[in-house]
Amino acid sequence: MRLKEIIEKTGCCTYSGSLDPEIRQLCSDSREVKKGALFVAVEGYNESGQKYIKDALKNGASAIVVEEKFKNRVKVGRDVPVCYTPNARKCVLFLARVFFRFPSEGLVLIGITGTNGKTTITYLLEEILKEDGKNCGVIGTVSYRYNDVVKKANNTTPDPIAIQSLLNNMKSEGVSHLIIEVSSHALVMDRVYPPDFDVAVFTNLSQDHLDFHGTMDEYFIAKSILFRELGKDATSVVNSDDKYGRMLIPMISGKVLSYGIKCDAEIKGKCNSLTMEGTDFTINGINFKTHLIGIHNLYNILSAYSVIKVLGIEDETFHRSLTKLKVIPGRLEKVGGLRNYHTFVDYAHTPDALENLLDAIKSIKRGRVITVFGCGGDRDRRKRPLMGRVVEERSDIAIVTSDNPRTEEPDAIIEDIRKGLNKKNHIIIPDRRSAIYKAVELAGKDDVVLIAGKGHEDYQVLKDKTIHFDDREVVLEAMESLKK
Repeated sequence: MRLKEIIEKTGCCTYSGSLDPEIRQLCSDSREVKKGALFVAVEGYNESGQKYIKDALKNGASAIVVEEKFKNRVKVGRDVPVCYTPNARKCVLFLARVFFRFPSEGLVLIGITGTNGKTTITYLLEEILKEDGKNCGVIGTVSYRYNDVVKKANNTTPDPIAIQSLLNNMKSEGVSHLIIEVSSHALVMDRVYPPDFDVAVFTNLSQDHLDFHGTMDEYFIAKSILFRELGKDATSVVNSDDKYGRMLIPMISGKVLSYGIKCDAEIKGKCNSLTMEGTDFTINGINFKTHLIGIHNLYNILSAYSVIKVLGIEDETFHRSLTKLKVIPGRLEKVGGLRNYHTFVDYAHTPDALENLLDAIKSIKRGRVITVFGCGGDRDRRKRPLMGRVVEERSDIAIVTSDNPRTEEPDAIIEDIRKGLNKKNHIIIPDRRSAIYKAVELAGKDDVVLIAGKGHEDYQVLKDKTIHFDDREVVLEAMESLKK
């Protein structure tokens, strides 16, 4: 596609000149630039993209896009077309949609946002849509997947070029329905284009990412972007039991379908029984069963059910899918098979997620609850004592350890957690492997061991390196070690 054609179709930047190169690649990372690329110098939160223009040209870029404020600083040869834009971050989204020829057209796009539950809902919807004969793709926290392709996810919602490229590949491979986990970062940083979505889901909002957003109000405003900017024919699916969900509904100009357990909602759920084997429940008076455990998962199921009602999928298909879906990676995932105690690994890493998870476990447990948890480094420090308090209050034994410390000292993170600890039922073991071993060692008949925070992740990010570390593998190692 010619540069002039791309620029004219996007309308997000200006360009004048006699040169009109053929653009073979769109790129915002100078290290990935190849010959014939259009390089967009995106302004980051820590670094300026215009610093890498020379590197991009050296690697073969045919043209560049830069923000207007750098107009007098850009020094390139006469044979390099330069385009100027008020906002490079927003512009790269429009450029990507044009470069990949509007790949969302003809796809049914379902966006899921909220603090907790996004990944579980993607797996539920994926199973239901496949059961209904649809060709389904997913862009989410665990992986990006369609047909036989599975790519490990680096971000919950990747950058706009990667997203549009994925959409293009999926569409060409016959995908008809695409489910995307939409993070608050993605919405603020213009990684997605809300009018492209046919259905948007709001799960809940609780404290997280305040290192990025600053306040809960700003966090909510970020999440609301998806719903405020939807197309007129799209439908919003909203949890009306959540106070932020109720705040969101009046802000939506299009169709809204509400779900809940406590408040009045169009899709109303009721829990009949909870066991270690699953949950028995009703939706609008119709009885269903699931292998998933806990009230928090009933909310996830209600969300998925609401979406399929928008899409016109029958209850029987929904019922068959629930029967088939037994586990979701790293989401209350049982590890270790048949033993006289139960061990679960879960991704919960916010106060609210831990509270919901531990309440679910306490409602069905017979013995003690032993919880291993930590807090991520370089992330919202304010939630650390809150997480400590939640785990200590809802566990018989709380083992505080490291999560992904990143550039912070593990002991400093643990010290923040300590501020929320007031009882004497906690143990501090900074090394995560040792902490998991200790939890397994302490487990007795009918006890529940919960390893929280990392879930599906198979790595640990330390100050100077990333190592392989999978909670599920370590649990099994600990079990085998104790047998010996």
